[in-house]
Amino acid sequence: MKSFRVLAGWLCVVLGFAVMILISFGVFDPLAPAGTATSLVPVLVSMLPSVSFGIALFAIGVWLISTRKR
Repeated sequence: MKSFRVLAGWLCVVLGFAVMILISFGVFDPLAPAGTATSLVPVLVSMLPSVSFGIALFAIGVWLISTRKR
């Protein structure tokens, strides 16, 4: 059971990094394009859900790897 937990943890970490890389390449476009926004704040706020998903996926992976079942 421990090996499955560690494998799932590493998979979550890798997927978290993959989501962040895809966001940086522009695969996930924000809801408010930069051309129509008067400031950068609406663009950053519209990217918050996808960035939060990547961070949460990474955090779950770290939690799965670091905690031990007793």
